[in-house]
Amino acid sequence: MKFYRSTDAQSALLQCRHNEKYILNLLRKKRKESKANLARDSGLTAAAVGDMIKQLSAKGLVEEVGKVQGDMGQPATLYAPAKNGAYGLGVSISRSFIQTLIVDFGGNIVAEKKHHLILPAPEEVFDLLLKDIAALCEPLPSTIQERIVGLGVAQPFNISVWEKENSNWRDWDSFDLARLLGSALNMPSFKQNDVNAAALAEMMFREDYDVNEFMYLFFGSSQVQSLGGGLILDGDCRTGSSGNAGDFGLLPVPRHPQVNWASDAGGETTYLTNRCSFYSLVRFLKAEGVDLVSGEPLHEVLSAQPVLVNVWLEQCVAALASGVLALQALVDVPELVIDCEDDDAYLVDRIISLLTVKLADVIREGVTLPKIAKGVFGSNASAIGAATLPFDAFFSPKVNGNTPLRRKGS
Repeated sequence: MKFYRSTDAQSALLQCRHNEKYILNLLRKKRKESKANLARDSGLTAAAVGDMIKQLSAKGLVEEVGKVQGDMGQPATLYAPAKNGAYGLGVSISRSFIQTLIVDFGGNIVAEKKHHLILPAPEEVFDLLLKDIAALCEPLPSTIQERIVGLGVAQPFNISVWEKENSNWRDWDSFDLARLLGSALNMPSFKQNDVNAAALAEMMFREDYDVNEFMYLFFGSSQVQSLGGGLILDGDCRTGSSGNAGDFGLLPVPRHPQVNWASDAGGETTYLTNRCSFYSLVRFLKAEGVDLVSGEPLHEVLSAQPVLVNVWLEQCVAALASGVLALQALVDVPELVIDCEDDDAYLVDRIISLLTVKLADVIREGVTLPKIAKGVFGSNASAIGAATLPFDAFFSPKVNGNTPLRRKGS
């Protein structure tokens, strides 16, 4: 595969000092800002900020976007992250799809390819991805190719636990797809849990980026049992020792006394995913005699079964409220972001509305109620998150709590 990438140019692009990353991060939050305001907000001197803006502009990571008139004197120049300053290559693996895309420094999709299929064996996926990446990258001009700073892979961890459903999944947990792709493409590679990656994209590219602490919940496709979560604290995705921190779906919750369609057996508790995933909704409808035709849009089925859907929604929201309160007591974040596949957005809208009311009814003394917001990336969330991983690795300040390093005179 041929990439028109200049080693010297890419090396210079990635050599950002910590405080340059901090200023770049501030610009992401503010969207656009003057040097004077950046100095005020960072606590660094105007001279130091001016030098950093000069260096970031020389690397192509920051650009002038206009001027603003202050109370006195000359208009101040406004700066913003340059959307064409860097590009990320992202791969998202699911049990029901494979997606590859390229995003610019503003989180916009430049090129994309997606396959809806039952996940094959890892070696077959590796070969398919090399072809997809070549098809996406080779037509791009060299000015874009040389600014692709790395590859990110987002996939569910522990895929092999589902091997009873498909023997092709047995070897996935021991197959390091990110490392092998990075080696084949000769570029830095990173991997992350798919929902953690989606949460990272939400943090980095959402409009109200100043909210940098939140819980994240993603409702997967109704075709597979999938309800995942992530946790953003102090502007960083907290993954835990095994990469599954903040995983909503694994929270233990009480079983519903009347409705029991979960796949696990016995006991007074079950996993949240067994009560709240859209796959559990499908199982519930089938248990109630509703025949779902393969490939039939879920919203068409639900519109014909309002009573049953309301039964499921009521118990789903009750379980979600229990899980949210438990996590909120531990992490105390201002916001809960909920997202889903595009086709299921109408159902998540109902869940958000009902959950907002439910939490207000059951909120406990001493627990601050988080605001509930709808995610912005939908079906592309994990793939955009994967492409964001190189940005996070190379351009985000990761030490000292995302604060600038101050030296005397800086």
